[in-house]
Amino acid sequence: MKSVALDLDGTLLNSQKDISKENISILKELYSKGVEIFIVTGRSYSATEGVIKKLELPIIAICYNGAKVVDSKNSKVIYEQPLSEDIVKVLIEISRKNKVHLNLYQNEEWLVENKNNWQTKYYRDNIGLDAVEKNFDIFDSFKMTKALFVDERVNLLEIEKEIKEKLGNKVHLTYSQEKYLEVLNSDVNKGKTLEKILKDKGLELETCIAFGDANNDKEMLMMVGCGVAMGNAETELKSISKEVTDTNDNHGVYKFLIQKI
Repeated sequence: MKSVALDLDGTLLNSQKDISKENISILKELYSKGVEIFIVTGRSYSATEGVIKKLELPIIAICYNGAKVVDSKNSKVIYEQPLSEDIVKVLIEISRKNKVHLNLYQNEEWLVENKNNWQTKYYRDNIGLDAVEKNFDIFDSFKMTKALFVDERVNLLEIEKEIKEKLGNKVHLTYSQEKYLEVLNSDVNKGKTLEKILKDKGLELETCIAFGDANNDKEMLMMVGCGVAMGNAETELKSISKEVTDTNDNHGVYKFLIQKI
């Protein structure tokens, strides 16, 4: 084990969106022994900073499911692969036609057209940040780090189908939670970006342990030397993972890693 890659929501974070002292202690101990620690999350960097501060470690944060990478020591962006303007315009059109809520992310701002609907409130409660209300017809640039549809899964499945019909393989689609359909640059997923960052650090996928709980963690867990699904993970993720640990509310990360020291 040379590195550990950790999803946040449903993995390192418990249901109260906090990190247990057990998880903090094991990551600090591993870091002191020379193991690199990476956060790999669907969250924006602004919604990840607070977690990193609690860990008190100089972590590289792979955010937006791999679309943006930030060095937390100086908040410097070291990699970004946004959605193109033409794709974003199609997503806005799909959102409005189907009356399904769309989040856009640009320059670390979370942008919505309606701050008062249940979808915005639901997302705000999950990440602890507030949205910026914006007319999606007016941008200096329509390039976005990522897009996120928020709604009931039955509605998102219809949106997914329409996106595939209109954009095909021009985008990468993944579910990060039951009500979240993420839309990313076609060259982006957690696994691809983690592989790039590990290579830049002189590390190999084979010596990395990664933890996750949802569909957007699939590529990462399949690519590393040891992919670990949380006890609360989706069934499909457990089936493709090499190992399964306890749940995020029962210190699953700590319980798995303590055996490796």
